[in-house]
Amino acid sequence: MQLSRFVVPYLDVRPGEHVLYSVLSDRYVGVDDSTLHAIRRWTDGAAAAGAEEEDTQAALLEDAILTVDREDDDGRLRQHLDKAREGHPGTLYVTLMPTLRCNLACTYCFQKEHPAFTRMTAPVEDATLEWMLRQVDERALSRLHVHYFGGEPTTRKHFCLRTAEVLSAAMEARGGVFSWEMTTNGIELDVEFARSMEAFGRGSFKVTLDGDKETHDRMRVYRDGRGTFDVIFDNVLALAQAGIKVHIGGHFFPDQAESFEKLLDRLETTGVARLLAGVQFRPMVDTQQRHDGTCTSCSEKQETQTLVQLNKSLERRKMLPAKLKGETLEGLLGPCELHWKNNYTIDPEGRVYKCPAVAGMPGLEVTEVASGAPEKIAPLLELRPWQKCGDCPYLPVCVGGCLGGKFLKTGRRDQVACKLEMFEASFRETVVHRYLAEFPEPEWTEAA
Repeated sequence: MQLSRFVVPYLDVRPGEHVLYSVLSDRYVGVDDSTLHAIRRWTDGAAAAGAEEEDTQAALLEDAILTVDREDDDGRLRQHLDKAREGHPGTLYVTLMPTLRCNLACTYCFQKEHPAFTRMTAPVEDATLEWMLRQVDERALSRLHVHYFGGEPTTRKHFCLRTAEVLSAAMEARGGVFSWEMTTNGIELDVEFARSMEAFGRGSFKVTLDGDKETHDRMRVYRDGRGTFDVIFDNVLALAQAGIKVHIGGHFFPDQAESFEKLLDRLETTGVARLLAGVQFRPMVDTQQRHDGTCTSCSEKQETQTLVQLNKSLERRKMLPAKLKGETLEGLLGPCELHWKNNYTIDPEGRVYKCPAVAGMPGLEVTEVASGAPEKIAPLLELRPWQKCGDCPYLPVCVGGCLGGKFLKTGRRDQVACKLEMFEASFRETVVHRYLAEFPEPEWTEAA
C-alpha cells in the first residue's frame, strides 16, 4: 500500500492540515498529521492499525490517492488514458482548414516570412465532406463538431457557410447534431456572417488579442506593418453586443503580464467583459525565438509566474470561460486532441493530420481524404516521447506536453515539451484554492 505516484501533496495548507491531490482522478482529500504518518507506515509495509485506519485506507484507495502497488497504478493510468482517448464522447471533432492564407503577418508566426496561399479546391472540398460523414457513419457517432481554422478562415466565408449548411443537413438527416467553432483573427468578422453561421448549428468564435493595444499592435500586424487592435476590438464589441458567443484568447511572452492586465482593464471599462463567453491566455509557442526560450530556468519561472498571475486576475474579474469556472481542472488540462481517436485536422490539400500545429506539412499526415489507404499512426506519436517522463505526477494530463509545438521549435519528434514548473505552480494555486473554498473549516477525512 502506497501513495500513487500521480498524487501531489500540499503540506500545511493550514497548521497540521495537508491536501493530497490525485492528478489521475482530479480528487483531493484533506488529512491531518496522524493520517500522513499512517500512510508512511503503510508504504513501509505496516498494516492498518484498527478499524478506523482500515476505513481511511479504503477511502483513499477509492479516490486513487493510495494504490496497492505500481502495477495497480499503471492499470489506473491506462484506464485514464483510454477514457481520455474518447475526447468528446460520441463526437467526430474535425479542425477544418479551408485555406492556409492569412491577411496578417504576425511577428511570431512561423509562416510570416513565407506566407501560404493554398486554398481548398471544389473537388477536395467534396472529398473532405464525404470523408467526414463516412467517419461519422462507420464509427456510429451522433455528433459532428467542426473547428474552422487556418490560415484565416474568414477569408473564405462562402466555404465556411457552404460546408456548414451541407454538414448540418447531413447530420440532421442522420438524427445527429452539427456544431462548430471558429478561430479567427477577427479582422473580417461581422454580425451578418456570424448570424448566417448560427443558422446551421450552435457555434462560437475565438478571437485573439495579444495584450493591450501597444503590445498587440507590435505583434499582430497587417502585411504593411500596421497594427490591428482597433479593428479587432470593434468587431468583437459588435458581435458581443449582438449576442454572438465570443471568446477572447491571447498568447503571452513571460514579460508581458502588465500588458495583458491592461487589456483586461479595457475589456471591463468598455463593458465588453460581461458580454463575452470567457477569456483565456496561454504562453506563446515561440517558433521565432523572440526570447531565449523556455528551456532556461529563468524564462520558465517567469512564464509560470505570468500564467498564475493572469489566471488569478481572470478568476477575480469573473472572466474565465464557463467550463473553467467550476472548481475543476477538467477541460482545462488533459491529453490534447492529438491523442483523441476521433479527432482530425484536414488541410487545404485534403491531407489528414492528428495535430493542427503541423497541418500543411507533407509527411506528417495520417491519411488523405481521397485515399483508401488505412490510417497510419501519427508521426508525432510513433516515437512515444512521453516515455521519457518517468514518474512525473502530471503525466496523466500532460502526456509529454505540446508535441506539435515542440516539433515546430526544434524539428524533433523524440522530445517532450516539459512544463513541470508551470504545472507545479498552477496546480498548487488551483487545488489549494478549491480545497480551502470547499472546506473553510477542517474536514480532514472527507474526499472532494
